Amino acid sequence: MKTKFLFVIIATFGLLIAGCKKEDNSKASVKLTSQQIAQVENSDAQDAIAEKTDQDIDKTIDQLQVSNYQVPIIKSLSTSGSLVITINHPDSTTFPKVVTLVYTNFQDSTAFESFVKNGEIDIIISAAGSDKQLVTRALTFRHFSVSTDSTTFTVNGSRTLVRTGRSFKFMGLQGSRFTTTDNIAANLSYAITKTGVSDTLKFTRVVARVRKAFLHYDNFGGMLWRNARFRFNLAKDTITYSGTVTGINEKGEAYSKTVSANNPLIVTFYKGTPVISSGIVDYSVTGATAASFTIIFKEDPDHPKNTLVTVTNNTTMNTYSFDRRFGRKFRRWW
Repeated sequence: MKTKFLFVIIATFGLLIAGCKKEDNSKASVKLTSQQIAQVENSDAQDAIAEKTDQDIDKTIDQLQVSNYQVPIIKSLSTSGSLVITINHPDSTTFPKVVTLVYTNFQDSTAFESFVKNGEIDIIISAAGSDKQLVTRALTFRHFSVSTDSTTFTVNGSRTLVRTGRSFKFMGLQGSRFTTTDNIAANLSYAITKTGVSDTLKFTRVVARVRKAFLHYDNFGGMLWRNARFRFNLAKDTITYSGTVTGINEKGEAYSKTVSANNPLIVTFYKGTPVISSGIVDYSVTGATAASFTIIFKEDPDHPKNTLVTVTNNTTMNTYSFDRRFGRKFRRWW
């Protein structure tokens, strides 16, 4: 069951590092100004690199939890670089425990792209009473960086994940469902550099969000629990996000994003590809380029592996639509 959860998290990486495809303008009724389009795309890219970092750390800690915090003798996904993991209590019962991850030119990768990590992340893990699966993870990033192609982003700050709920439901012939609920709070700063570019772009994020994962298994055994045999079914899975993100963007302007619990971002899977199938984001920016947008995510019936994103300027009511899809390279929109 835990292994299945890891699979879903890993699969989500590609979506969160996706770029924006702008050429499909036939779906836009009235285009936004080029400046407003840049605002939305910059914001989308900030979310992508921030989420990529968060999900990578969750994956690593989930793997340790599955192994009862026993560190593998060899911990590397490639022949280049290293990841050194130390744990003060490598067992499944003693809490709190301190986990330190030290990356040195460590190469990780998604289906399409390689990521090189450097730096240190310190994590304090505590458990809620007797349930060792309901954990709190308090992370501190110490000049942690991720490089992809010619772009490097460096993260400093803290992030806390509190697993507030988990449940398992046996549904007879249909199979079973495993559900987890995480409350995530973070106060992080990011610096972005690119080979051949002299300036360093910076932005900050203060996060307060709820993430729910609904993971499904088909039963190919029998009606009774003792006869049940399960295999995961990614096509039925969903992950939802709601909450707020506030901060300062790369131009030094304050911004905010809100996803209501009534219209959360819902990630589903099409033939193994994660897609934001629905959701609404209210996005506003202050300063010289002050604006307010409503961003609607939907499945694209013409391109099932893409998400159709429609942005509306709440003052002029002008709109702009584009497909969000997988990209082979991280796309820097600044």
